[in-house]
Amino acid sequence: MNKKIKKMLLLVLVLTFSLIFTGCGEEELNYQVNEKVMQQYTKQIIDQYKDVADYEEDYYLNEGTELERSAVAGFKAAQTTDHVGAYLDSNGPIKISNGVDGKINFSQICHYENREVRVTVSYKENKAFEMDKAKVYYNLSEAAAQYGMDAATYASQMFGQSEDFDMSSMDKFLESYLIQNGEYPYIAEECEVSAVYNKKELVSMAGKNTAIGMGVVFCVLIFISFIISLLKYLPMIFDADIRKARADKKAAQEKAKKSTEEMIIGKSAEAAKAEEVKTVAAKTSDDNLMNDAELVAVITAAINAANEFSGVRAPAYTASNDKLVVRSIRRAKR
Repeated sequence: MNKKIKKMLLLVLVLTFSLIFTGCGEEELNYQVNEKVMQQYTKQIIDQYKDVADYEEDYYLNEGTELERSAVAGFKAAQTTDHVGAYLDSNGPIKISNGVDGKINFSQICHYENREVRVTVSYKENKAFEMDKAKVYYNLSEAAAQYGMDAATYASQMFGQSEDFDMSSMDKFLESYLIQNGEYPYIAEECEVSAVYNKKELVSMAGKNTAIGMGVVFCVLIFISFIISLLKYLPMIFDADIRKARADKKAAQEKAKKSTEEMIIGKSAEAAKAEEVKTVAAKTSDDNLMNDAELVAVITAAINAANEFSGVRAPAYTASNDKLVVRSIRRAKR
């Protein structure tokens, strides 16, 4: 039982490591390339567009192909934005990787005075290259037939002394012949030029860009809030009727407020005046009225006088001839 478990574990480990090493293997390219030829083509593009005159730059940027526009704009940005300095050489490391839509990206490191620059050219396969090779071979065969030779012998005698042609095989010769005449097995589509920064510089640049971006966003939001706060004044600016109605309403409110204040002030004055009159009247009444003892004495004297005049003397509380009876004396309330 233990042996079976060990065999199973060993098999699992073998399969795991096989998958790991398979994943770590080299990437399979979209189509076969000749690294030397592709590097030669890339260096040719670098030499052609790295430093152009002003009139050439204007033409490439406005009337050129996508390759010309991207290459010229990239090299210009490297000088004006990244300040890479003077060009030295293009003998740095290379990298080949798959691109989009079946293309292949070839990256070449170039050395400049201040820092390195990575130039990446996107290539697609030139499917007419093999047809053109066949045409060249047919023309060589016809020319060789005139001298009674085959195409290989004729090509060796005509071009074998030049180092620009690969005479190792007829296929290599035809390929080098087309390349020397400006045709490559690949077609350059686009060029990307970027300065190479270390991790510390990239982190610093990212922090600066983040701070600038957030600052711009907050400024824009503040400005938008300010604009929104001003929208309430637009009707007053563009509508005369609304302005007039608001002015009339404000005037009516001011008038009503003033009337209310005047009414309150008038009532207060009248109340104060009435209070003053009441106070004076009460004071005068207190001064003129006699006290109760004096009033009783006066009434009693009047009753006695009436009784003496009629010849009858009677107590103060008895009735007189005119039926007048004084029961009690009480002070009237005012």
